[in-house]
Amino acid sequence: MNVRHALLCGLLLTACAPVRTVLPTLTPALNLSGPAPDVVVLSVSGRCGVPCAAPRDNWDYLSSRGAVDRVAAAFQDAGLSVQVAGYASHPARTFTSTLVNVPQRGYAALEDDLKAVKRTWLSGPRPPRMVLLGHSQGVAWTHQLTRDHPDVTFDVQIDLDGICLGWKTDFRPLLRGAGPYSPLTACDRMMVAGRLINAKDVVWTNVRRGLEVQSKRLPERGAETGFTVNYLFELGHNVRLDGTDRALDRFVSVREDHSAITYPNSEGMTWVAAQLAPLSQGWAAEAQGHRP
Repeated sequence: MNVRHALLCGLLLTACAPVRTVLPTLTPALNLSGPAPDVVVLSVSGRCGVPCAAPRDNWDYLSSRGAVDRVAAAFQDAGLSVQVAGYASHPARTFTSTLVNVPQRGYAALEDDLKAVKRTWLSGPRPPRMVLLGHSQGVAWTHQLTRDHPDVTFDVQIDLDGICLGWKTDFRPLLRGAGPYSPLTACDRMMVAGRLINAKDVVWTNVRRGLEVQSKRLPERGAETGFTVNYLFELGHNVRLDGTDRALDRFVSVREDHSAITYPNSEGMTWVAAQLAPLSQGWAAEAQGHRP
């Protein structure tokens, strides 16, 4: 077992504890001054849990909890190099969450980084695979990103219980403009193949594969984390613009609540890792074929 695996295993064993301390990812952070990795994972966390004042207190808990490392490990286990960057549910470039007292980066920083990746790596001979991970409100942000940047191909979009609770209340004071592509509309309903679908449930054509995890609907004991009764859960299914579920897969965790599915040893994240394993092996084979 290498050092990365040992550290990740230790993190999995302690993931049940409440997390308010910010921990760095074990996976290397996005570094545009160096060579391109095989895979870039960009993650957006959701609304902070009570007691807190959203969106001021939102923070990048997906990185701190180890969810990002669990996704990255699926690619690293296939021999692929990975870099990651995490963001909080907030439109600002930077802000400080009083919940953790650490500066956070929001959607404007995510867009800045994506544009830099486009300039630096995506136009090169071996562009990295692009992977998105979002939880709760973060799902609305990642879907907004794919809508805002149709010229970028995202190889995988991972949605963990996308929820729009508090969206316009939280962000209307912080956003200007209400055009068709304003983030304020990220949770509006739109017509898709004759049906009204929440925009956060629409997987855009520049996304190759979509993985969706939803938390339990009914009270259930036995999960290692979370409450018996789940107070927030996603019911809508992701769809393509043509109304189909082409290259979209969904898993409902019948024992885990809205927060529990984000921990790296959860049933939800274990399902995600299992879906990524054969995909990453295919990517690794392609990468080997391109090496001189």
